[in-house]
Amino acid sequence: MASLGHRFAPLAVLLLALVSFAIGLAELPVQDRDEARFAQASRQMAATGDLIDIRLQDAARHNKPALIYWAQAAAIAITGVTGETPIWVHRLPSYLAGVLSACALIWAGTPIVGRRAAVLAGIMCASVYMLHAEARTAKTDAALLLSVILAMGALSRLYLEAARSWVLPAIFWTALAAGFLLKGPMVALPVAGLIVWMGARDRSLGWLVRLRPLPGLLWFAALVSPWFIAITLVTDGAFWGASVGTDLGDKITAGGEHGGSPPGFYLLTIWLTFWPWSVLLPLAGLQAWRSRKTRETALLLGWLVPAWLVFEAVPVKLIHYTLPLYPPLMFLAAASLLGVAEGRFRFGGWRGGLAAAGLLAGLAFFATVMVMAPLRFGVGLHPASLVGAGVMAAAALSALAWLWRGKVPHAVAALAVAGGVMGTTLTAATLPAARGLWVSARLTDAMAQLTCLNGPVALAGFAEPSAVFLLGTETVLTDRDGALAFLAQDAGRAAWIAPELLETAPPAGLAGLTQIDAINIGNFRPVTLRLFVSPGVPAPDQPCPD
Repeated sequence: MASLGHRFAPLAVLLLALVSFAIGLAELPVQDRDEARFAQASRQMAATGDLIDIRLQDAARHNKPALIYWAQAAAIAITGVTGETPIWVHRLPSYLAGVLSACALIWAGTPIVGRRAAVLAGIMCASVYMLHAEARTAKTDAALLLSVILAMGALSRLYLEAARSWVLPAIFWTALAAGFLLKGPMVALPVAGLIVWMGARDRSLGWLVRLRPLPGLLWFAALVSPWFIAITLVTDGAFWGASVGTDLGDKITAGGEHGGSPPGFYLLTIWLTFWPWSVLLPLAGLQAWRSRKTRETALLLGWLVPAWLVFEAVPVKLIHYTLPLYPPLMFLAAASLLGVAEGRFRFGGWRGGLAAAGLLAGLAFFATVMVMAPLRFGVGLHPASLVGAGVMAAAALSALAWLWRGKVPHAVAALAVAGGVMGTTLTAATLPAARGLWVSARLTDAMAQLTCLNGPVALAGFAEPSAVFLLGTETVLTDRDGALAFLAQDAGRAAWIAPELLETAPPAGLAGLTQIDAINIGNFRPVTLRLFVSPGVPAPDQPCPD
């Protein structure tokens, strides 16, 4: 384990993250609903040059601040891709944020758990399931994780090291501003939790003066306020009603498109979202208990516990919400694993049994998805998915055996392989092969063959944002009457209509060309769409004969 402290160890973590998160970046189809919404709005921002008012087609999109849209628009400009931009361009900011998060974790964790454990936490970050998912998704969460790591790392260093320089306060307030421009006050939740926790422990908050609060707040306001003032003026204050009153309110009351879940949801799902490193969670708990009186562990618990309780209390629970709280878990898990290597801890007993059960449950889940998703929603058994499932299983089982035997370096390597293969197989092979889950991609493939049809496409019975992203900004999302009226306006037009919306069922079309039968991944409900052409009749099986 001495190699973890080598000066080139962070470079190895960087390379691991770069490779691990890159595979599948372009292969995974655009996902409903949030990714498609962010990507389409960013594409429109880049096309119009309007960096203030965020739009999705003609509708205002005011549920989040603008930074991730700016980042995706910048990616479009830097890559030089114009027009109907591919989804991988929009994922580049998340990809880079995921890579940098693994490296920033080393910087943030070194004064708390030591360099070797911090490097080990970086390896975990580069191969854990939840970041594998978010680093390949054009949303805010990977970037939010990076801003939280930087802010909490600076805050922890100011507490532990009593630093008097301007560098750490500058990092803290800049990261806090970036997080606020990504997802509003969500970035402040772990920060506030840590301050309250340490204040209760020390009965003093005098150390906060090291943050240089007055100039820091002025710098924070200088970074954040211009856009918020501009969007307030442009929308006559409607942004605040949509973002705070509607978006945040729906999460508190479970009144939006996401239903509520009971407390304990995140404690249950952590065995999957933290996989394969969830095998170390019982040891991490032991590490936290044994070292609970130290300042370093108090910092980690302050980062983790208060915010976690808030997330468990809020009715709407999505599995990625707790991602900013994974770093302290990684630090505790890494410290406990070093304890096993040094003989202070032992992987065994009831904790080892619980850890093994959690690892095997996650293995069974991911292996089942790899095998069954292409079989159920694709063309059959998928060789790459089968190979990936086999390698993942072999690596995970080997890691478990090495942990029981106390061979920590072997276990770390095997867990990193298991996590990396899991993430890359799912995104680059399994999910793309499950063609029945990607309605919009199948519609796009069909329209590419129907060269005689022109203009935008109308959809009735399927209104997911991925259709707008793939079929074009001018795509018409409407109802049955609207689709038929659209067809009647001009010759050579196309509309996809769900048969159940019609009074008389149309004749079945040609699968994959004039009729699409699939599963809407946005809600996992079956979808059937039949192609209609101008002036409003079902398309023949070969509407565009050669």
